[in-house]
Amino acid sequence: MYLKHIALTASLMTPFVLVALGASADEKHEHDHDQEHRQHDAHVHGITALNLALEGEEVHIELDSPAANIVGFEHAPSSEADHAALDEAVAALKNGDQLFRFNNEAGCRMEEAIVTSALLEEEHDDYPDKHSDDHDHEGKGEHGHEEHEGEETHSDIEVTYHFECELPAKLTQLTVELFEVFPATEVLNVQYVIESKQGARELTAKDHVVKF
Repeated sequence: MYLKHIALTASLMTPFVLVALGASADEKHEHDHDQEHRQHDAHVHGITALNLALEGEEVHIELDSPAANIVGFEHAPSSEADHAALDEAVAALKNGDQLFRFNNEAGCRMEEAIVTSALLEEEHDDYPDKHSDDHDHEGKGEHGHEEHEGEETHSDIEVTYHFECELPAKLTQLTVELFEVFPATEVLNVQYVIESKQGARELTAKDHVVKF
């Protein structure tokens, strides 16, 4: 699955990111700096990114969203309500057949969904502490994490989906129901590669269909 993730990212990045051949070292440094700056700026609440690629009979989707769009917070889960919201969000994200509906003629069905986030790692670290004796957390947060005054927390949730399509040649449309399930998502930036076709679309709750 890791290799497929790399292949998908590479296939989607190639059409949309072009670096001039023969650029000088200074130009390349400036490009790298600008790219890093854009990556930091990419974390915008309300905006989510989706990459889609069709390879043979397989459709691979990568979803990358600020955690605030999905669970309403980006700090380490620190209460029963936080843990419940995170568990509910993960379950909804794994229901890919409901979030992403391809046109029926293609006969696509979800085979796998993998959710990753720093919040999930923190959940495993923190949750047992809720049932243990109190410890000395001087200078730290509720679950022993150091708090930095004035520091803003940014956490993302990423999901990779694998769909199998019986008739991939008939794949012409994707309807995204993400906005209904996660209403804090305002804009979905879609990039896709379907055989020889590639393109990009900006979806909203009122316009949530991509036609290939």
